[in-house]
Amino acid sequence: MLYAEDLTEGQTFELGSYTIGEAEILEFAGKYDPVPIHTDPVAPAAGPFGGLIASGFNTIAIYQRLVVEAIWTKVAGIVGRSFEIRLPSPVRPGATLTGQSRIQKITIRPERRDAVVIFKTELVNDEQRPVLVLVLDALIHMRPAEQGRAQLG
Repeated sequence: MLYAEDLTEGQTFELGSYTIGEAEILEFAGKYDPVPIHTDPVAPAAGPFGGLIASGFNTIAIYQRLVVEAIWTKVAGIVGRSFEIRLPSPVRPGATLTGQSRIQKITIRPERRDAVVIFKTELVNDEQRPVLVLVLDALIHMRPAEQGRAQLG
C-alpha cells in the first residue's frame, strides 16, 4: 500500500482502458440522464454532435472505474473532497477510453496524519482527443505509527 509519504509531485498513474458500447450508453442514460442525445440512437444524428453520445455522467463513471483500479487499490485513500470536471469532447459508441492521472500537489498534514493530494486526470478517446479532464482534491493516509513499541512500565 502506498501512503502519503510514498507519493511525489509529478508522479503518474497509467489508467487502463475501457470500451463503451451503444447498449451501455442507452442503458445508463435511460436510468440516469434520459435526454435524446443519450437515449435515441437515431434522432441525435441531426443535432450538434452528429449522433448518439454518452452522458457526461457515464464518462465520469468510466473514469471512476479506471481510477479505482489504477490508484485506489494501491494508495491509502481516505476520501475525495472536491472535483473540477471538464468534458471537452463527446464520447461515442465504440470509443475506447484510456488516460493517466498525475499528482500535481501534495500537502502533508502531520497533525492529522494525512495529506491533501491533488490529482489531475485526463481521459482520451481512440483519436487521443481529451474527453474528460478531472482535478481531484483527495485525502491520503500517512503511514501508520509504529506498532508494538515497548510499553513503559
